[in-house]
Amino acid sequence: MYWSRKLLKSNARNVLRGSYWRVFVACLVCGLLGAGSSGAVNINFPTQLLELDSIGYDPYWSLIFSVMWIIIIVVGLLGLAWGIFVGGPMRVAQCRYMMENRCGNPPFSSLFSVFSNKNAYLNVVKTMFLRNLFIFLWSLLCVIPGIYKEYQYYYIPYLLAENPYMSFDRAKELSIAMTDGEKMDIFVLDLSFIGWYLLGAIVLIGGLFVNPYAQATYAELYAAARSKAMDTGITGPDELSGFAQY
Repeated sequence: MYWSRKLLKSNARNVLRGSYWRVFVACLVCGLLGAGSSGAVNINFPTQLLELDSIGYDPYWSLIFSVMWIIIIVVGLLGLAWGIFVGGPMRVAQCRYMMENRCGNPPFSSLFSVFSNKNAYLNVVKTMFLRNLFIFLWSLLCVIPGIYKEYQYYYIPYLLAENPYMSFDRAKELSIAMTDGEKMDIFVLDLSFIGWYLLGAIVLIGGLFVNPYAQATYAELYAAARSKAMDTGITGPDELSGFAQY
């Protein structure tokens, strides 16, 4: 294997020594814009308020409940649209920024470069939407298949960050190959941050300060996986040409 948790985290700490606060702001902006969104919004409304029989039929209450349902549907659709057209691309933009930060000092504007080219942006939107849709559909079978697909498609945002024109089928194929035999190791890597996030939760917003460390570690993970893919001939510089150097 090309990596170990200890090595990835050590490399991440080295990268963050001179860039932590810049990365913190970048991660915060991405989070606020929905970079962690799967493209869906869950809205829980007290079910007892929707039981008209409990209060008897009344035109006044019927109108209120109708308006409430319309608001819920509109908010849900707006949240879904935001997740698809902003949240997904921002997840890719965050991956790109973290990869560029490994070797340089990327300008803050590079965080929004995914929106600068219409064709590239639309492909990112489509590919991330299909990724999230497939994971969601597999999750309907049971929780485990959804988690499995989540880790099979783990590198798709990074692949799009490097090549925003890559098709979903190719990104899926590459990610599956790159995670082959390593999905459990990646899962354990994710689990290794739970303690940090729990510690951060004690101080309410402390998790925000852990996120740059986690994202820097994941960037190191992709760098290792990319190197392995190049060495084994799964892909090449014609398809993955690298990231901008600043």
